[in-house]
Amino acid sequence: MLVGLILAAVVSCEKDIPITSLSLDRQEATVQVGDAVSILPVIDPANATNREITWSTSNTAVATVADGVVTGVALGSAIITAASAENPLFTASCEVTVVPSAGQSITVSGDITSDTKWYAQARYFLSGFVYVKNNATLTIEPGTIIKGVSNTKATLIIERGSKIIAAGTESHPIIFTSDKPAGERATGDWGGIVIAGRAKTNKHDDGEGVGIAEGGIGTRYGGNDDNDNSGVLQFVRIEFPGIPLTSTANSEINGLTLYSVGRATTIDHIQVSYSGDDSYEWFGGTVNAKYIVAYAGLDDAFDTDNGFSGKIQFGLILQDPLKSDQSGSNAFESDNDADGSLLTPVTSPVFSNITAFGPLAVTATLPAETKHEKALHLRRGTMTSIYNSVFAGFPQGLSIDGQKGNSPTRADLNELQIENTILAGMTAKYVEKTGTVSVPYTVAQHQAYFTATARNNNDGMSLAEIIGNGFISLTSPNILPQAGSPLLTGASFTNTRLADTFFTPTSYRGAFGTENWTSGWCNWNPQTTVY
Repeated sequence: MLVGLILAAVVSCEKDIPITSLSLDRQEATVQVGDAVSILPVIDPANATNREITWSTSNTAVATVADGVVTGVALGSAIITAASAENPLFTASCEVTVVPSAGQSITVSGDITSDTKWYAQARYFLSGFVYVKNNATLTIEPGTIIKGVSNTKATLIIERGSKIIAAGTESHPIIFTSDKPAGERATGDWGGIVIAGRAKTNKHDDGEGVGIAEGGIGTRYGGNDDNDNSGVLQFVRIEFPGIPLTSTANSEINGLTLYSVGRATTIDHIQVSYSGDDSYEWFGGTVNAKYIVAYAGLDDAFDTDNGFSGKIQFGLILQDPLKSDQSGSNAFESDNDADGSLLTPVTSPVFSNITAFGPLAVTATLPAETKHEKALHLRRGTMTSIYNSVFAGFPQGLSIDGQKGNSPTRADLNELQIENTILAGMTAKYVEKTGTVSVPYTVAQHQAYFTATARNNNDGMSLAEIIGNGFISLTSPNILPQAGSPLLTGASFTNTRLADTFFTPTSYRGAFGTENWTSGWCNWNPQTTVY
């Protein structure tokens, strides 16, 4: 009896053990819509008397919580908070990001005004003009597929100050394509990608050095920051873009349009396929690019304007004989501006290691109504430089056009430079602009310029010397030089315009030596691919 009373007294004298700290087993968590994830509380001491926890969420529309089990409701982020029931001063939190469920379809329209991430397990549909603005960053996971909704002018537009981080990989490229099923896609099903930056341009639509984007987009571009950074595009395919928005001239959207994008932006391993306008067009800016492909576009492959002065190395152009634009389709088209003025900065891009296969490299006979034209249409005061390249199989080779501006004068002054470059398999090697011409430049002057000994160019090779017997296949192109090809030698990087560390010196001319850098991520038959 006495022993029992003593034990009872001891028990009654014991005090509760209070909680001294509370944390969670994680500070961040990710859950798909409709799925759940458990968050575990960590309580000190382990033998605390009252271990009860109350849970709350900052946004029930995004995620709910019950007893530490968090359920994803909708895309977004929510803060999950745990609090001690004994002492509410002890709290801990975890940020939960709710991501799409596998295969979830998400339609995007209007403005993106805060940092946003697109995930590979979802399918995104662009509807109309989608603007990334207000200094927001759009991040896209490798392997993500984005479809432009046809008949909505679907276009992704990155405005000045905002960024796109689209860093795909060789095995998981990021794909922008048509929303139509395989077999029904067509050139120009949707708009494309437009990036606007704060680098310099000679366009003055809205004040000194500020332009307004073409095609009704309305976005301003330009400024004074040639080192501006608009983000990253790496291992990205852009398929079936490029649309005319009105019947007015210069109202199209290209596959990839770069307005005054600065050189701190990263662009490499891009394929634009079946664009309904130019595959690439640069309006001012200083952005550089490597490993870019213009495949079967309707209009020009590489179009440079309004003071663009970036550097491009390793570019492939492959034209479809059945696709050409009423304005005339060229591999290169370059203007200082539409009037051929002397406005600065002057359009002065530097290209090296370009391989351009025209329609006659694919077939011997073009349709009667073809509008395929020039390998190189350099006009309106441009100061373009081209080195270590090959252009093969075009109806026309080189045109230094003096109708407007002073491009022929720039050529004779060696401001416009073409060196260590091959023209092969042209129906007409050189084209003189006739009619009312500001600065005439005859066929003989073209030839004297191009074949001058100091330039080390060659206009005497046949198409077979470049591509071998037969033709290039559009769906499985053999683009590597054959053994003994003249392309495997003859490059030079001694010109001061190639002294920049951006350029990788090669011994070969054209975009390829013995390595095919398009393998693994390019698609030569996107019409049949099921996405």
